[in-house]
Amino acid sequence: MKEIDMSKNKDRGTIKWTAMMLPEHIAMLRDWHHEQSKVPKPQLEEQQYEEFSYIMAEAMEFNRELKITYWKNGFYEEFTGHVHYADPVTKRLHMKKNEDIEYIPIDCIVAIK
Repeated sequence: MKEIDMSKNKDRGTIKWTAMMLPEHIAMLRDWHHEQSKVPKPQLEEQQYEEFSYIMAEAMEFNRELKITYWKNGFYEEFTGHVHYADPVTKRLHMKKNEDIEYIPIDCIVAIK
């Protein structure tokens, strides 16, 4: 019997396995990866919320543009615009940039610049 030298065998690695995957499997892997990259909702201290309140009040008074980073469905998002209204009943901000309006829950805000 002849002995086979495996070091000379050139394997395509993972390329050969991806060709055998169904589109449904690839979509499931993408969804799984997307779910794994989510972060939990941050819990800020009361002092930070007071600081945010002061910054927002000043921005509304002087019509300044703010860049707000907030948590939404496991990811951080940013919105730059003017504070149109802070609703104390629904506890969310009405931010406006040109004709775009974004409603941001106040308890999801992470940073304001």
